[in-house]
Amino acid sequence: MLILNNGLIVNGDGRTAPFTGSIVIEGSRIAAVGPAGYTGGVGDVVIDAGGRLLMPGAVNPHAHAVAPGPRFASGTPGVSVEEALGNLRCHLAQGHTTVVDLDGFKVPEETALVRGRQPVRVESSTIHFEPMFTAADAVDGAGLDDVHRATTAQKMVATGAVVIGEVGAGMTLGGGGQDYMYIPAALEKATGVRILPAQAKALKYAVLGRHVRPGSPDRQKIADLLRQQGLADLIGVDTVITLIEESVLPSFQVALDGLVASADLALELGVPTLVHNSAPSDEAAREAARIAKELFIGGHTNHGTFSSEEAVRNARWIKEQGGFVEIDTFDAWGRRELHATPEHLIALVQEGLVDIMATDYAAGHWDGMFEMVDAVARVGLAPLEQAVAMATGNVGRALPRVGAERGVLKAGLLADVVISAPRSPAEVCCVVIGGEIALARDEFAAPGTKARTAAGSARG
Repeated sequence: MLILNNGLIVNGDGRTAPFTGSIVIEGSRIAAVGPAGYTGGVGDVVIDAGGRLLMPGAVNPHAHAVAPGPRFASGTPGVSVEEALGNLRCHLAQGHTTVVDLDGFKVPEETALVRGRQPVRVESSTIHFEPMFTAADAVDGAGLDDVHRATTAQKMVATGAVVIGEVGAGMTLGGGGQDYMYIPAALEKATGVRILPAQAKALKYAVLGRHVRPGSPDRQKIADLLRQQGLADLIGVDTVITLIEESVLPSFQVALDGLVASADLALELGVPTLVHNSAPSDEAAREAARIAKELFIGGHTNHGTFSSEEAVRNARWIKEQGGFVEIDTFDAWGRRELHATPEHLIALVQEGLVDIMATDYAAGHWDGMFEMVDAVARVGLAPLEQAVAMATGNVGRALPRVGAERGVLKAGLLADVVISAPRSPAEVCCVVIGGEIALARDEFAAPGTKARTAAGSARG
């Protein structure tokens, strides 16, 4: 057995106050959780947590590029197996013991290439339905082959997909994917200059606005931005307007149709739909929430296209329909390139509207879920037990196929446990997945916190 003693247990249910106690793990499952200490027997491994936090492993319901195969709702060519494994190592270091791959065009054979080669549990999703194929082809579709196109959502759910998603995504709905992928690529082709995502977003807003409404471009703003970006002598205002409209608009309406269609599909298949929730997709997302009710998840409701007030109104609507509200870290604590500030997140948590947390992708620079947990709890936006539940137990309730076995520290469930610094959930010291130590940082092997067997031998 593996015994974790003397830790501050936050069990993930969102209701139980943290308490000092121990976790007993037998095989891949939790055998006991309680206030007592356990000495163990011969051959058992006992770890003195030294007052550190003991939490369920984070269940990340919104990740990308964690397996090879087409990425995003645009079906763009995917990452290599090696890059996917590197992304999973990052998730592990952040305390994410389960990730849901929301690149919904992948097939089981692609996800299988990373399962078993690393410890993080990778769950699959599906968007193998019309009009999502049409939307992908309108903007990209280069990563889709005959196998992907022949697969159906029904087949994917039958083989284990846990969610429909990500329905829409920024690539087909004028979001961040356009800012860091397609608009910069189109401008580079026209000018030879690669602009930054923030610059692309500024131009996109000047052409289409936050809500993606063509026909009223701010020509003076566009001209000013081109001068600031050093492009004024390389491309004209009219050309930029055309370029951005041709990048964003072809997939836009059909992707909105896909959001609504996914709600009916969720009811048919009995699995949730997780949609790209943003100012441009607000109305379609509300309609999907009205249809799918408790099978609806509003992805990244703290999306930067919303104002804080819009995000709150949108979240209230979702909650009134019985759906789940997701907020994402993006890169708000690290690079701060795509999502510079967490004001939307703060407003949503303050209003008690948040159910679950995730990371999204942030062009490969996402911040960890426990960083958000840490920030929310540290400033008093929510008690620690509620903040942890947003990353663990609540995700299990939103995704029943995932939550049946994980997300809460409870006897009988999978032994996925994160040990973090005493007052900082973000400082992950050790990660246990399925009863095995998957990651242990050097500081966790300090005197008094080493793993030891009952016979006295040490294990780092």
